[in-house]
Amino acid sequence: MEKIKTDINVGQQIFDNVPNIVQPDWARLILSRFDQLLEKVPNEIIELYEIIDNAEKWKDAHGQFSKIRNLTLKNNNSDFELYLLLAEKVAKITYNSSGLPAPFNSNSGFYIPSLALKFSDTFSDEYLNEEVKTTILIFNRNKVVNNKNAKDLIIYKKLDDILWNDWDPIGINDSAPRDEYSGYVAGIFKLKKENADRIKIGKRLLELETNSMGVRGNLDNCLIVADKILNV
Repeated sequence: MEKIKTDINVGQQIFDNVPNIVQPDWARLILSRFDQLLEKVPNEIIELYEIIDNAEKWKDAHGQFSKIRNLTLKNNNSDFELYLLLAEKVAKITYNSSGLPAPFNSNSGFYIPSLALKFSDTFSDEYLNEEVKTTILIFNRNKVVNNKNAKDLIIYKKLDDILWNDWDPIGINDSAPRDEYSGYVAGIFKLKKENADRIKIGKRLLELETNSMGVRGNLDNCLIVADKILNV
């Protein structure tokens, strides 16, 4: 992993393995690893997430880069600068993916792995470090042969995030290994692919809470999580 931080050629190899159609989504996943640890996610980053989530808005990432660059210029914290520089690169590759004229440097994505790992190191959190590494290498550790598979892999990872960040029925997402709920993702992914409605997904989450984990379930909360799953 040390070579990722120091060798731009390794960063290029990683980025080149990410299918073009999902490069912004991949970069967003990496940037969002830090959401739970920041005191406040800057509005400029939240706006960037919204742009990435709608491919028709990718063209707006050029202006969003300028907003994030202004944050970088005003910043005086060397650790946080790594995060802002990472966000700049994410904005750049998102605009480039729009296919519009005057793209940013084609090597912008090569720096994303290095910046993410360096910023992760500032937290001294082994769970975070492992999660960042796993997300960076998601397309290097999976055999993706077409765009559909690439999109499915992104969706799968987003569902994993929702179960961890929003569902978390036993309240451990600030103190336990990141894979605590990973065993449930495949079943929820299957329901989503089958176009299950919020009631069916919510009841499945409730069933997992009460039967698999032995906790007192809450259908209302499960339905809120189901809505997030359907919005992925």
